[in-house]
Amino acid sequence: MAAIFTQYPGLRSELLAMRERYAEPRPWLSSWQLANTLIPHFVLSYLIYMNWHGPLWITLLLLVVNSLFINRLFVLFHDLLHGSLYRSRRVGNLLGALIAPLIFMPSYHWQYEHNFHHAHSNDLSHRGYGDMPLLTVREYQAASRWARFRYRVLRHPLFLLGPYAVYKLMIFPRLTASSAWPRRVKRSVHLTNLALLGIGIGLWVAGLERFIWIHLLSYAMSTPTTVLLFYLNHHFEGARWASAAQWNFVDAALTGTSVVLYPPGLRWFACGVGLHCMHHLLPRIPNYNLERCWKENALFANVAVVPLFWHGLAATRLRLWDEQAQRYVGKEGLRKQSH
Repeated sequence: MAAIFTQYPGLRSELLAMRERYAEPRPWLSSWQLANTLIPHFVLSYLIYMNWHGPLWITLLLLVVNSLFINRLFVLFHDLLHGSLYRSRRVGNLLGALIAPLIFMPSYHWQYEHNFHHAHSNDLSHRGYGDMPLLTVREYQAASRWARFRYRVLRHPLFLLGPYAVYKLMIFPRLTASSAWPRRVKRSVHLTNLALLGIGIGLWVAGLERFIWIHLLSYAMSTPTTVLLFYLNHHFEGARWASAAQWNFVDAALTGTSVVLYPPGLRWFACGVGLHCMHHLLPRIPNYNLERCWKENALFANVAVVPLFWHGLAATRLRLWDEQAQRYVGKEGLRKQSH
């Protein structure tokens, strides 16, 4: 850690000053964010329930809007488990655990994996934790034809934001993937699964099983945009990955994460997750302080800005990391490397 600060004179004091100024949650505002997300979500679920046999277009519209509130809820869950919304980490963890069944996500499992992602983001030797599958050009060229085909399918936007998003956010969290995980992490997987089973059985016994389908549909519809929200923060033109020997967390934050500016309507639902560079350097900053931190500090003057959400969709073509050129490439870049 000391070596990193040697590379950036004055950075330690600058980060401490920023933490003092911006990493101060306002519990009333954090609670209001949770309320103005959860209450509309439950109201929309009730309206869908009441209109289940009504006009199909109304049901579909309500499901789409409900999915956006689930997107926002997922980001708030993310913030709670980072300890950025309340002064007490215990309060944040408790609220995160209570919200967890609504987004099918074991809280301590997600927290464990996500903390690892923060500690190693954009490190080529620690891929696959809280990020998208990524191969280098050299790895891709050395792979079998079948492995290349699987990778192309996996990284294709229709699969990545479709079946893979559903698997990553609905199926994978049901599994205890590693016996090496801490006991608390494995226990959170089992307890969340039991909670989901208990809620499902309770609704079925009460004759309200339609709510199960409503929530499953709303959540499944939210998975592409949830994955995309986090994808654009790390996969964009100009992003940088590094080997373990060259990696440090400051460079990873300043050159490996972006600022994504969403259209006004979607910005509210994104709840600050697009301001990712500041979040990676100082994860305890509440989402409602991130924009001020970005605009008021020269440290972030040169971070990558994806100016429009729709322009950011072009980043889904960047599927390989070229270690020689130090940049992302798509199929056209691979062809150039092959000749």
